[in-house]
Amino acid sequence: MGAHAAGVMFLPLRSNTLGPVCSIDDCSREVFENTTECVLHCQKGDYSHDFQNKGILRKFYDALIEYIAESAFKWKRPDNPGLVNIEAVKTYLHEDVGDDEVIAFSNDEIVVFDFIFFPCRDSRDDFDYLKVLRKIKGAHFNYCKFTAHSVEIPEVEAFFQDCEFFQWWSITQSKLLGNINNVLYQGCLFREGVSSYADDNHNALLDIPLFNNCSFDKALSFGNVIIKKPVFNNTDGVLVKINSLRIENCEIEEKFVLNKLVARYLLIEDSEFKAKVELKEGQIDEVKLINTNFKGLFDSYSSEYGSFYCYKIIYSDFVGFEKCEFAALEGDNELNKVSTFRYVTFLDFTNFRNSKFNQGLDLEDANLKEAPNFLNISLLSDNTNRETLRIIKDSFDKIGNHIEANKFFAYEMRKYKQELSGRPISQERLIFWLNEKASRFGQSYLLPVFWVFVFSIFYYLLIVGHEGNYLYSIVPSANEAISSISNFINSIASNIIPFKKLLREGMELISLVFYVIFASLIWQTIVAVKRHTRR
Repeated sequence: MGAHAAGVMFLPLRSNTLGPVCSIDDCSREVFENTTECVLHCQKGDYSHDFQNKGILRKFYDALIEYIAESAFKWKRPDNPGLVNIEAVKTYLHEDVGDDEVIAFSNDEIVVFDFIFFPCRDSRDDFDYLKVLRKIKGAHFNYCKFTAHSVEIPEVEAFFQDCEFFQWWSITQSKLLGNINNVLYQGCLFREGVSSYADDNHNALLDIPLFNNCSFDKALSFGNVIIKKPVFNNTDGVLVKINSLRIENCEIEEKFVLNKLVARYLLIEDSEFKAKVELKEGQIDEVKLINTNFKGLFDSYSSEYGSFYCYKIIYSDFVGFEKCEFAALEGDNELNKVSTFRYVTFLDFTNFRNSKFNQGLDLEDANLKEAPNFLNISLLSDNTNRETLRIIKDSFDKIGNHIEANKFFAYEMRKYKQELSGRPISQERLIFWLNEKASRFGQSYLLPVFWVFVFSIFYYLLIVGHEGNYLYSIVPSANEAISSISNFINSIASNIIPFKKLLREGMELISLVFYVIFASLIWQTIVAVKRHTRR
């Protein structure tokens, strides 16, 4: 149990009955009906159920007034005890009437509500407990439970510590009761959806820090809200579980830090973040960032994503995706997709160093003011378009890392070859095919050496065959035609002056062909060696 507000401690309620008492520690109130707890602490249901449940809502209302009144006199005495007493305070809380001193005494009270189970409520009921809560200065809800959908007490200082919320919950504007982490909700568990949306005037405003180490089994949603304080103030190193986080049409004016996030879905759409955003060391299955401006630094260091999709985003400051892994979900998960940055503008430096793109990367439609850092990235190039590979190659060339640039040049050429495969057969397709087979687009110097060795053996066998006249022994009847054709083409080859002295007599054309092959392979070897040793 955390620290209470200064000067306020839990007050056990007393009962004059002799029946069974509440099983909650330090509570001696009589149990309610067939439960083991009193009406304050026993389990509640939905509104329709509680409304029919033997007057539990009315009894809860009366017991809560008694709880508050007795708390007020536990550790302090009024200046005028003859006028300001428990009964006078009860009367004021019940009927909203009392002397000015009684009203002032009640309005200055900070109450700690320990382990109380707050039921659903309806503002039309004369036993709506919000009417009572609004008459005190502060409310510290400690290990409380709620089936209510909200506690709208905007003028009351509030703090929810280690509470549990069983139905959907609406975040409303409130004053903040001082606490160590300076948040409204600390260590709370939300079983259903949590949301904060604009009212009919579209001017919702949240100006207090909200969450510390809370968990959300369903969605946490913000819509059309101006958020002036940090949404999260979590303890370093603590995992934060949110099934689904949605931020739509919002303005976030303070830094947004949500590290160690474990989530199924994250949507940020039509919003503006005016300060730093941190999403470090998280695990998020699906991310969609749409039509949003990030004015400050964006840091997503060492996070793991399944699907990652950015559309019409402007990053105005440094962007860090260092050591991130994309399409990182186990097995053949359908969310493992190409990581896409479509119509995304990076106005400052972007860092993808040591990141993994298990299903490829798409930067084709991105606008890059500076060359990003792609050092040591792992990329499935088959799912990466040629323009993205060119951007990565160009980024390495600009910093003088030509060895890495050459590697991605080869990827780029392979991708271009795939594009050519859908076109009619042409000289360009043939050249790309030969370049790949000869040296893998200049990435291998051993491969052209291997081909030199292979063609050398083949050329030697042709020389042996020529010297033994084996060709003429295959089809003797065609020897005269073969001889005529051979003499004609050899005479043409022998008239190519630069190569005339290098050609073997009687095999001029074949020698010329092999000369060109060897020259090309030697050139491929030189190019490959230079690409691996270039400074």
